[in-house]
Amino acid sequence: MGRASSTLEALLVSKVRIKVLKFFLLQPDVKLHLRGIVREIDEEINAVRRELTRLEEVGIVVSEEEGSKKFFQQNKESVYYYELLSMMHKAFGLGGKLIRANKALGEVKFALLTEDYLKQTHTSSQKIDLVVIGTVDLPKLTELVEQAEQKLEREIFYTVMTEREFFLKKKRRDPFVLNILTQRIVLLIGTYEELIS
Repeated sequence: MGRASSTLEALLVSKVRIKVLKFFLLQPDVKLHLRGIVREIDEEINAVRRELTRLEEVGIVVSEEEGSKKFFQQNKESVYYYELLSMMHKAFGLGGKLIRANKALGEVKFALLTEDYLKQTHTSSQKIDLVVIGTVDLPKLTELVEQAEQKLEREIFYTVMTEREFFLKKKRRDPFVLNILTQRIVLLIGTYEELIS
């Protein structure tokens, strides 16, 4: 059995594994020891230890000894990092809420999380976390964003534009739109083919 098959088997089996992945992927810079992770995800220590061992064996998490404790963190160099990150953001947090509330948000053509949001940094001068394109129910969107802000304890920067406005800006090679299209994103609503066509 190849490494890819064993990695997928290691990922898609247990509730504890999903909690461990969610913990690390939605907090990309967290580095924590076993007991700290157990407290955070509220699972049995042996189950968490077993999942961390499996995830470390396939390169999804890495560990480092500091004194008598072993600290774990997400391996951002893993070939599966961005795919896992995308899956977690589509299932949980703001991304999951937007997907589930799609119909209530109006006629949303595209919704995407930017690379800044995924990495929880603001490296670009434009500081945008979320882009929503279409005819949007702004009060409903604002409510969802505010809920996510409370949970994350930080402001989420977002922009909304009509589909016509987006495609016009794209046609004119607007720097803001081109920046979004050339970075790693998690597309929550819509298809990549339509977004870039």
